[in-house]
Amino acid sequence: MATALAVLLRPRGDRRWNWFLRGTVIAAGSGIGLAIALPTAIPLVWLAVLSIPANSPLSPILPTVFEPIIIEAGKFADPWSVSFVALGGYMYTEYINWHLYAWVLEGERATWLRRQGWVQKSVEYFARAPFTSVVVFAFTPLPFWVARGLAILRGYRLTPFLLATAVGRWPRFFLYAWLGSAVGIPAWVLLAVIVGGAVAVVSGRVARGENVLSETVLDAPEVEVEEVR
Repeated sequence: MATALAVLLRPRGDRRWNWFLRGTVIAAGSGIGLAIALPTAIPLVWLAVLSIPANSPLSPILPTVFEPIIIEAGKFADPWSVSFVALGGYMYTEYINWHLYAWVLEGERATWLRRQGWVQKSVEYFARAPFTSVVVFAFTPLPFWVARGLAILRGYRLTPFLLATAVGRWPRFFLYAWLGSAVGIPAWVLLAVIVGGAVAVVSGRVARGENVLSETVLDAPEVEVEEVR
């Protein structure tokens, strides 16, 4: 037991990867027991487990993975259960993402970003209706990391941020789950969407000479910090 705990707690990279790997292992371990006790819950278990890597540091290169997974799960479980399990997995990763973004955005590394005029103006616009802004970003295909970053820079509290995120995400997840149960989209089509999205992102980053695993805010360029100094 002590050895297993030591392996789980051993650092595997920066904070993103530590939380991602530990969360996935814990979810998978818990899911095994649940799947054995309740075989009918297997689709929901693998949805819960896959929701972590789908919204983890891997998500920038897997932009189209979570929705197809929800649709596929909707074929085997009712949309209500699927949507709430998907929301639970997403909210876990979003809680972690909030603290990781805050760690970067409130530190010296992001000084250059906080001083940008367009960032300050965006924060001002966000402050006019923060809850509604988060809901809109959560429900629509807009990049949600923008809302998360603006909320942190504005000093918006975590509790209303998470509530607004859930309000915006849950209807979207329910629609995908309902689509899976009502339409029955072939698995190969969903797989093609997942693979196609990943190939498009990776190819674009390689062509531009960018780090494949970089994330917009958490991988802010160090050179800008030096210029501010």
